[in-house]
Amino acid sequence: MNSFWTFLDWILPSVRLSDDLDDAYALADDAHSVADPHPRIRGHDPRRDWAADRDRELERDRDRQRIQSLERENAALYQRVAALERDVQAARQSLAAFSLQPEPSTPPQIYRPSTTEPANRTSYDSLLASYTLTRRTLHDRTEEVASLKSFLSKTDEWSGAQLIQAIRDLNSEIVQLAASVAEEFASALDRRLDLSRQSDRDLVNTALGPVMMNLLVTRDHAGDPTLVQFAIQAWEVCCVGRVLDSFCFGLPSDIDQFLTNVFEHMHHAEPQPTTSRWRALTYMHSRALLTPPSRSSTPPPSSMLSLNETNLRGLLAILALSGCTDSRGVHRDPLRTRYGGAIARIGERVERIVGVIKEGVMSGVFEVTWVAGKGVASNASRKDKERDRWFDWASMENIYAGHGSEQSKVLCTVELGLACVRRVGWAGGSAEQDQSADARGKVNGHGGAGLNGNGAANGASSEGTLNRSVLLKPKVLLESITDIL
Repeated sequence: MNSFWTFLDWILPSVRLSDDLDDAYALADDAHSVADPHPRIRGHDPRRDWAADRDRELERDRDRQRIQSLERENAALYQRVAALERDVQAARQSLAAFSLQPEPSTPPQIYRPSTTEPANRTSYDSLLASYTLTRRTLHDRTEEVASLKSFLSKTDEWSGAQLIQAIRDLNSEIVQLAASVAEEFASALDRRLDLSRQSDRDLVNTALGPVMMNLLVTRDHAGDPTLVQFAIQAWEVCCVGRVLDSFCFGLPSDIDQFLTNVFEHMHHAEPQPTTSRWRALTYMHSRALLTPPSRSSTPPPSSMLSLNETNLRGLLAILALSGCTDSRGVHRDPLRTRYGGAIARIGERVERIVGVIKEGVMSGVFEVTWVAGKGVASNASRKDKERDRWFDWASMENIYAGHGSEQSKVLCTVELGLACVRRVGWAGGSAEQDQSADARGKVNGHGGAGLNGNGAANGASSEGTLNRSVLLKPKVLLESITDIL
């Protein structure tokens, strides 16, 4: 019994992430934004918390009962193995004593096989076969317990507060890069000269949208390069979003989309630890297969290196569209020498965040969120592609809060946010709750609040309900900015 309680104490209690999320907004915001974020006011529903606690307790009870059942089966198997070992040993001793027992009082006789020897041999073989089978069964059950322990683990490598801080640090890197580029080339922005090409427009139009493109091309930015800075931030968010929205960045798009759909289906149908563990294993092995072999003399460039090169081309395009006449801002090599390190650091931070979210978090599904403006490609439905994004204070933050009208469309996202999706119960929720959940969920970059930005993050199914909570709102620029700048 002591070993059983020691084993149970080793597994439980699991580290939960929910306690780390209570003071998420208590952390200092080091993002460089124009206006300070307002305090978030979050509603509190005791009944929903009670229901969530009850569901979590029921899930823990089911896990505990299954582990106890397996422990009892293992104990019974151990006892059976011990009994079989004793029987085998007794049979061996009996055979040895029968075959070697001397007969000193009688003269040597011709050996005659005993009628009991075949029966003893048959019994011995039967016991040995039963012992082998039982031992194999015990080994299989032990492996099952170890596998179950791994798949039911809800221990996270990072807390919610650490993830929020990582997103803020990434936002800070993006803001610093954008501000540095805009300030360095502000004096060289001459609207009378146009060195841009059609390829520049095609490259950044998807990320910035037609409204932001028009502001870049028509405005004189020499005196105030703020719009140039925001355009660079929006471009960086779009580049980063390509990595964050993928199941495994670098896979062919159809395979990546298929794995994303499988994960979303599992998230509705399977327990949270099982779903997270499947994604972690699939992501880890997918990355291993994407790594070029070391024996290759000229391995192809990695996906992140290609993305960094595209990122650099986007900076050149934005500067050209803004009227840059400085040779360092219109040629790739000088700009790479000056800002290649900053672009690489942003890529490294993104890879680290993606790795932690997909391999190191088992208690929930975290999403890095951003709001797509006009022109941003979407993986959602055609209806969602064609509609514009209006500002929603519940899921996003206006970077110019208090200035200008907020009854406006989203121009672009300049800082990333963070959301968490968790299973809060099983079927039985009302349609009104599901509808409100969908309304809260539609925030992410590529057309919806999807898991990894590629699908619906909320809603009820026959298996359970997924609840999405915004931990850090993405900061957006509205079209009403034209009335301010």
